[in-house]
Amino acid sequence: MTEIKHLAAQKLRTMLQDDKVRIVPELHDCASAKAAEMNGFEVIMVSSGDLACALTGIPDLQLLSIDDFCQVTDRITNMTDMPLIIDADDGFGFGRGLNTYYGCKRIMKAGAAGVLVTDTSELGRKGQLPIEKAVMRFKAARDGLGDGLLIARVDSDIEHDFEDTVARCKAYMEAGADMICVLWMHKVKGTKYNVCKKLKDAIDCPMWYPDICGAEHDANEITMDALKSLGNYKLVGIHYSMHAAMLSMLDVGRHVMMEQNNNYVDTHFDETGYKCFTTMSMFGLTDGMWVDRENQYVFDTQDSVAQRNADYFVRAEDVFNPDYI
Repeated sequence: MTEIKHLAAQKLRTMLQDDKVRIVPELHDCASAKAAEMNGFEVIMVSSGDLACALTGIPDLQLLSIDDFCQVTDRITNMTDMPLIIDADDGFGFGRGLNTYYGCKRIMKAGAAGVLVTDTSELGRKGQLPIEKAVMRFKAARDGLGDGLLIARVDSDIEHDFEDTVARCKAYMEAGADMICVLWMHKVKGTKYNVCKKLKDAIDCPMWYPDICGAEHDANEITMDALKSLGNYKLVGIHYSMHAAMLSMLDVGRHVMMEQNNNYVDTHFDETGYKCFTTMSMFGLTDGMWVDRENQYVFDTQDSVAQRNADYFVRAEDVFNPDYI
């Protein structure tokens, strides 16, 4: 069978060849992907936890199916050219290598650039797989992904089980991983830079850093400049999208309930620099993309739904990029 070449994967691999360290927003749907695109991010990831909350309204109890992941992958990659990475947890469930192979194959067909797979125990059990079983999971993922990027997540306690962490990193890279994510960096009590440097000295491979925090809140926290100086860190995951969306919806909804009108949302965010009359104007009406597209297929522009929506919803005072007014 001829190997399928995935354009998204090739685009991501080309990005990773430069010396930049890129922040990767971990999000959950097309709206959060659109916001990331407007903010200027270059790579995005679907967080399995945020996706679970968005789709089910309950905590992430690992109830999502491969169909749920494929659907969101297809929808997001249809609306943006940013390479999309999927958080596949334990390889799409059940601890069975064939499930991991099949799931990764479908995810790539849906348009993803790659996946992150963990070495956690199967069926939601506590702890990690033995190294030899985890290696089988990563081999299955590698086979299913083709040329897609495989990020292997290591759930060892790097500060107290350093040798185990190194052994796992080496084994997973040998099994076909392109990048390693050592998850529990926020548990490190010492200087995180020193731990990252020690790990690089033990195994120098491409790395993903999970949820970098501000050094002003923790003197031991690592900075983006420090990560770049190490040379092997390429991507930094940041969870903010669902968190921010939920806080905003709760705050605005509380005021709507108290005041029984929509005035709060119309003015509350003015101090941030953003200003819009309606959500719809953020999604390709203001920049004319969909207006221009639909107007190509009608004789009278008023037969264009996009044109009529733009005429009504788009306002001259709208601001979607406060940094470049």
